[in-house]
Amino acid sequence: MKPLGLPARLTLLNLAIFALLLAVTFIASYVIFKSQLESDLNNDLSDRVEALRAYLKFENNIPGLKYDTDDPEAARFVQNATRYFQISNMTTGEIVTQSPEMELLGLTFVPAELQVIDQQTGPTDFQTSSGDVRFLDARITSPSGEPYLVQVGASLDPLQVALKRFNELGLVLIPAVLVLAAIAGRFLAGKSMAPMRRLAHAAHEIEPSNLTGRLPLAGSGDEIDQLAAAFNEVLGRVEKVVGELRQLSGSIAHELRTPLAALRGGAEIALLHAGSVDEVKEVLSSQLEEFDKLARTIDQLLTLARAESGGIQFRLVPFDLGIMVSDVLETFSLLATAREISLEYTSGKILLATVDPQWMENVLINLLDNAIKYTPPGGHVSIQGTLEMDAVRIDICDTGVGIPPEAIPYIFDRFYRADPSRNKEVAGAGLGLSFVKWIVEKHGGTVHVSSEINRGSTFTIRLPRAETAG
Repeated sequence: MKPLGLPARLTLLNLAIFALLLAVTFIASYVIFKSQLESDLNNDLSDRVEALRAYLKFENNIPGLKYDTDDPEAARFVQNATRYFQISNMTTGEIVTQSPEMELLGLTFVPAELQVIDQQTGPTDFQTSSGDVRFLDARITSPSGEPYLVQVGASLDPLQVALKRFNELGLVLIPAVLVLAAIAGRFLAGKSMAPMRRLAHAAHEIEPSNLTGRLPLAGSGDEIDQLAAAFNEVLGRVEKVVGELRQLSGSIAHELRTPLAALRGGAEIALLHAGSVDEVKEVLSSQLEEFDKLARTIDQLLTLARAESGGIQFRLVPFDLGIMVSDVLETFSLLATAREISLEYTSGKILLATVDPQWMENVLINLLDNAIKYTPPGGHVSIQGTLEMDAVRIDICDTGVGIPPEAIPYIFDRFYRADPSRNKEVAGAGLGLSFVKWIVEKHGGTVHVSSEINRGSTFTIRLPRAETAG
């Protein structure tokens, strides 16, 4: 069985809620309508009883109605008010006065029943052969002290007919209203889903080979626009990841192809032309650098996988970055001397920051390694440490080739390299600076770069200061 679509489900849900509300409204209306009819009938009976008291007179201790028959208004009122009317002696049960229609009902009571009726504070309903009749009673006493019970009644047929017609009207109107509600609900659900269908169509048009497309926004700022904006945001992140993966593929292909070609060429030369063990050793020795390049690329990829999976934990402690900088400079001193590059560190202060020493040392190594490799012979690399209000600042400056202005916004992106082939000495897949930014931000710090072509670059790191060393 084919499942119902979202518009149909919305229509059914709205119809069910509307039917429930309609039923509750109808029942409440019925109760209120019935209560109002009964209240009006009771008030009418009460008014009749009070008005008829003025026309009750005693003759020979027997009550009876006395009014001016020449007064049409009084005659009309008495005639209408006494359609169901009788006066009974509460001592003997004898009916002393009775209207013709009351006589047809045949309602007679013994003294005990009259006493019970008299004790009731509200009206009393009786079922008769002519239908249900409601009576309101009043007790009167003759001059001699004889108690009489006056009963004034009204037929319940009009009230019951009104309630029956109300129910019949509900049985006709409620289904009709529900049908109209279903039609209107289906129409509105279809209209409300139209933007969703347009978004679905636009989403189908976006191909994996071209993720630049976006879902259209109506500009209303409603939930549909919010959904489209969220989808576009996710799509933007997917596009960035796919772009990074494509960049990674190209970078890895380039980085692996060069050392593998060199290794294969060296192996072929050794097999075809090497005449002694010493020559083979010389070839193998030249291949060690290529193996190092491959190992560094693989290590970076493994570190990236650990970072993406949350497998890297930092142990932050107060540490003097001045000591760390001195150690890193000592490590690179031989390389800098070999490339005829001068190294300089200026601070003279204790640069106490909250860091993980091992990972922060990797940051300095990455930045200093790049500075040396991109600085031509005779150049200069300097590191300067500064204490700011709530941060420790490290500036790594070089007089190297610089970074193109169009590349600076992307320099910290993963796998990004402005030109992977512009410097053969730089190994890797463009992951070093992205790791630098990731590590610094995990420490609660910031890193940014300023650069000029052929004049050098400056990488600035700011890290939270620590109060005491641990």
